[in-house]
Amino acid sequence: MSKVHGGWLVVKTLDELGVREIFSLSGGHINPIYDACVDFGIRLIDFHHEQGASMAADAYGRVKRQPGICLVTAGPGFTNTITGIAGAYLSNSPCLLLSGKSGIEENDRLPLQDIDQQAVITPITKWARTIFDPKRIPEYLSTAYKKAISGRPGPVYLGMPYEVLYANLEEGKVERYNTEIPSYKVEAAREAVAHAVEMLKSARRPVVIAGSGAWYSGADDELEKFIDRVKVPTFTLNFGRGILSDDHPMCFGAASPSAPVGFKKVTSEADLILLLGIRLSLYIGFGRTFNPDAKIIQVDIDPGEIGRNRPADLGIIGDVAKVLFQISEYLDKHSITLDYKPWLELAKTWREEEWQKVEEIRNSDKTPIHALRVIKEVEQVLGGDGMLVIDGGDTQVWTDTTYHVAKPGHYVKGGPLGCMGVGVPFAIGTKVAYPERQVALISGDGAIGMNFMEFETAIR
Repeated sequence: MSKVHGGWLVVKTLDELGVREIFSLSGGHINPIYDACVDFGIRLIDFHHEQGASMAADAYGRVKRQPGICLVTAGPGFTNTITGIAGAYLSNSPCLLLSGKSGIEENDRLPLQDIDQQAVITPITKWARTIFDPKRIPEYLSTAYKKAISGRPGPVYLGMPYEVLYANLEEGKVERYNTEIPSYKVEAAREAVAHAVEMLKSARRPVVIAGSGAWYSGADDELEKFIDRVKVPTFTLNFGRGILSDDHPMCFGAASPSAPVGFKKVTSEADLILLLGIRLSLYIGFGRTFNPDAKIIQVDIDPGEIGRNRPADLGIIGDVAKVLFQISEYLDKHSITLDYKPWLELAKTWREEEWQKVEEIRNSDKTPIHALRVIKEVEQVLGGDGMLVIDGGDTQVWTDTTYHVAKPGHYVKGGPLGCMGVGVPFAIGTKVAYPERQVALISGDGAIGMNFMEFETAIR
């Protein structure tokens, strides 16, 4: 039986998991992984700063809905990723941070680059572990990958001391492991589906709001089928943008109190609000624009999210796509017809009143050019197939509220961490994920400088 080293086992397992790209910055602790990437043909995208590598992995995970891989060395290499991983954690982005670590035999002897990395990263990851036995590398990697994409997605961490990565062992002595990714869609309880339909039947002014959970669920087809059936005002937010195309007659645009699409007015008058994989965060005004007397149906994969910031009258734990399928199936089976046409037409009137003012600015030829006119020009250049990345700061505020998103997963932004400087790394991660698509970045003069050196990474 041939001997292999720990780094080779890392890359072999990643290869079996389908990984083809790794975002990284090299360092002595992780050299064995670099060597093995050559053997397995896995592409290393080398950044100037580990922060950029972690942010690119975050963006890759969001747009591909599979973990982006970030590989860094120990100590400062690891700590430089903290902002990127924190952003991924708050945005529920699937990514896997792999780092080197100072030697086991050097613990508490003040060696080079020695900190308790697992303790530092644990509060901002779904799962964090340190591997001390090279025979268990494939086992831990497989588990970490699955945890990143199971339930509510999020970042995970694995630290590996140099003795683990440089160690030689017989391949036959590796602990048993399984890289098969289980496929499952969590269904809602049948009584919950029936209750949701009864609430829809009783409503006169319902609204649907879809968020990032709908994107990670792959709910675009089921959402469109459901909305075509019930015909109600629909808003989308964050990675839910485009999950129902802004071209759809029932899609009003961004679910934001600052968006000029009638969101505040419509939600303040609604008597039923159906939340699909969306958290009531700052971006949606914490739900404070909602009619206090409106009934709330909240669908989420995470039980802990139900009722945050606004109690839910009906909480449904399940995969958004599966729950929508169940509701549509129930409506079909019982031949239930819902008619909200007067409400839909009224809501459209409110939406058009607000949007007309914005459209005047978007079409204005005045100088200096207005930000909204720039956004419109970007829309026209990219078309429906191009992907737009937004950096943090005021540029995000302008773009979030008015950019037209035609397809799911094509609008890439930061998240609740509110981090500036994500733009260039996000654009790189997005382009690596979809090299055949056009990718544009809108950034500000402050944000662009925070990872400016990664322009060379993009060009290279």
